[in-house]
Amino acid sequence: MRALAVVSCLLGLYSSAAAERESAPAPAKKCVPVPVAAAAAKKLKAPKCHKPAAKVQKVVRDAVVKDFHVTKTGGRADVSFPCDGLGPKIREITVEGGGGHGGSLNLWIAQRVGTDWDVHGLLYREGKTAKVLTATGKVALPDLEAVRAGVSAKIKEVAPPPPKNGMYGISGSSSSRDFHILIRLVDDDGRVVEKQYTGYASSSDQNDYLGLEAALAALAPMTDLADKATEQPAPSDDDRAFFARQFNAAIPRFEDDFYWWVMERFVGMARVVGSPAVIDGLLTRLTLVKNDRSHTDARTDALEALAKITGWDAREGGKKTDEQAAASYRAECRP
Repeated sequence: MRALAVVSCLLGLYSSAAAERESAPAPAKKCVPVPVAAAAAKKLKAPKCHKPAAKVQKVVRDAVVKDFHVTKTGGRADVSFPCDGLGPKIREITVEGGGGHGGSLNLWIAQRVGTDWDVHGLLYREGKTAKVLTATGKVALPDLEAVRAGVSAKIKEVAPPPPKNGMYGISGSSSSRDFHILIRLVDDDGRVVEKQYTGYASSSDQNDYLGLEAALAALAPMTDLADKATEQPAPSDDDRAFFARQFNAAIPRFEDDFYWWVMERFVGMARVVGSPAVIDGLLTRLTLVKNDRSHTDARTDALEALAKITGWDAREGGKKTDEQAAASYRAECRP
């Protein structure tokens, strides 16, 4: 009887401990990403063909021809303007811009209010202390038709028939100027047209970027607000949401040719305006695709961004290597 009592007592203690374990709350996760839901696709009726007026076409064509490098003897730039795929009115404009030299990346958004546009910009500046300036204002965009024309323009070189000897005189040009431009237009019904170029100025790629440069020039009232940019004590919720939208949209291009410095700046920017909505994207930087300076620097910046966003520094004040800290974040932040 005494043995049975002891066994019963032990079973009771075990059951009590098991019950306590089951009822005890799970330890709080140190890192909780916010999943980014994909926008529901809308089936929209094709809009009536929108083409720029003849005078707008001339302005954009002249801008392209001015900078076009003819590569074949007797060649010329041919610039055409197909339907741009958008309705009559634009409600939102997004612009990204920066150069490979100088350590900057500028993100702009403009939303139509009446006949004017409310503009907000996030301007990243590298340095000993990375910072993000903000620029805000209300502007008119009188050359919006030129923006649409530049984004939709189709550019190619047209050359005469080859000479009797069958050989053209051929030339080319290249430059150390590498730059990034993205322009995204949304119409009143939600249709989107986006075009971007990241790379070097050269005769081989001029067909892809000269129209974008003409469109960007027409957006000067918007981007000129950079002259009035200031540093804020802390990013607003709207700043973080806008940055997250652009960051997450850029992730699929992070390993594209010539995009490495844009990737670096997006990740560096996350140290200042990052939020849980960019955690998943930052995790993609923790595994080195290439063991080069760009990827190792981006991993270091991603670790710093994750520490600031989550309030948990897996580097433990330098006690852990970047590789060890990266492994900790991957284990904790992924489901």
